[in-house]
Amino acid sequence: MAGAKPDKPKPPFVLTESGTHGLRVAATNRAADALGIAPGLSFSDARARAPHLLSQPIDREADAAALHMLGLWLIRLAPLVALDGQDGLMLETTGCAHLYGGEEGLLAELSRLLTRDGIPHQAAIAGTQAAAAALARTRAGTALPIRGEADGLKDLSITALRLSVEAETLLRRFGLTQIAQLYE
Repeated sequence: MAGAKPDKPKPPFVLTESGTHGLRVAATNRAADALGIAPGLSFSDARARAPHLLSQPIDREADAAALHMLGLWLIRLAPLVALDGQDGLMLETTGCAHLYGGEEGLLAELSRLLTRDGIPHQAAIAGTQAAAAALARTRAGTALPIRGEADGLKDLSITALRLSVEAETLLRRFGLTQIAQLYE
């Protein structure tokens, strides 16, 4: 829009959580990500990277309640909505996509509704739960047809699969860092 002021850049912000080794970063915004601050990093290390880092303790109970309510609200798009870890929702869209003109249309409608209500999100559609979760966390806005799913995932890091730390370490020891390498 002509004459509109650009959005003011957001300062780096993290949510923190107490752990066995002190205060840790639990979640970050994009500005913090850009500075190399990631979940799991000690808060003191994060502060060293960004002295003016803004922070707040995470409230897991409030987050869980809000996610539950969002899941109930999203039943308007798909008949089955389930929690996906502590920070995500999974919608079973089988038989629903045609109501929105296909997977891309359903994804666009989901994004439109969440954006309209100011709810930050990362969404993707794929033929399997694991593929959709991997895409949502790495390539939000992607709708992969089942036939193209293997090709759509092949260049993603194995970290997108949300494996245990031990499993990731073992795969890396064997030189396996991308999903395509697991196909063989």
